[in-house]
Amino acid sequence: MSVHLRRAEPDDVDFLVELANHPEVEPFMGARRARDADAVRAQVERSQSRPEEFGRLVIEADGERAGVLGYELVNERNGIAQLEALALHPCARGRGVADAAARRLQRLLLLELGFHRLQLECYAFNERAIRHAERAGFVREGVKRKAYHRHGEWVDAVLFGLVREDVEPSGRKLLEEHVAGFNAGVRSGDFGPMLGAFADDAELVFEGVPVGPFAGRDAIAAAYRERPPDDEIDVLDVEEGADGVVAARYAWRREPGKPAGTMILTPRQGRIGRLVVSFEDYACGARQ
Repeated sequence: MSVHLRRAEPDDVDFLVELANHPEVEPFMGARRARDADAVRAQVERSQSRPEEFGRLVIEADGERAGVLGYELVNERNGIAQLEALALHPCARGRGVADAAARRLQRLLLLELGFHRLQLECYAFNERAIRHAERAGFVREGVKRKAYHRHGEWVDAVLFGLVREDVEPSGRKLLEEHVAGFNAGVRSGDFGPMLGAFADDAELVFEGVPVGPFAGRDAIAAAYRERPPDDEIDVLDVEEGADGVVAARYAWRREPGKPAGTMILTPRQGRIGRLVVSFEDYACGARQ
């Protein structure tokens, strides 16, 4: 399953209004949440014209609209954005869509748009939202007691926060995640999770085999689809330079401990910007 975010457009207004008023969604939304077409349209227009301070983003799962999430700059001097308006259509629940979308939003705001801190609040009775925030990596920071009047009573709000250091992985961490995603893809045939760690304009280079290079995540995805690897790998040793570039020797699982080549990973804004994979022995037939 692929999950993507895109900035909401005027054609999305009807979907957003329907979602905001859905009986399984509305009770958990803020009392001041925009629910009519005019208010939602105004938010979409503001998101289009002032992306540096406000956003309404449509969540797509396998190319279909599945939900919405948003943000608003609340402290310009300190680069703080308040996350809001997360809503997932009930038909899209239970597949990890909201968690994947939240992680993409974190990267967008902290690593690409340059915000320093993200914060959000959940009603204490909204256990689903609290579990989602924890799964997506937000740090629980406290509780505002009896902060809001909702459904006829005063309710608590649970506070979460996230700063850039929380989501900007080291080159070593990116390598670990790449290898884990690669091995999972070999087992299942689904390389989607692994590919999500590549930047949109990433470059994949092979040395010692007559394929590639591949420029852009779409091209990399096509390469794995057309020539899927047939063996998992183990990392033998890792060296990380001061610039974050990581070099690692690896071995194929079918020949444990035998060096098969090296991987050199260059991170960029928390993702893989360039990956160079060399092969010492291509006779084994497995490919990265």
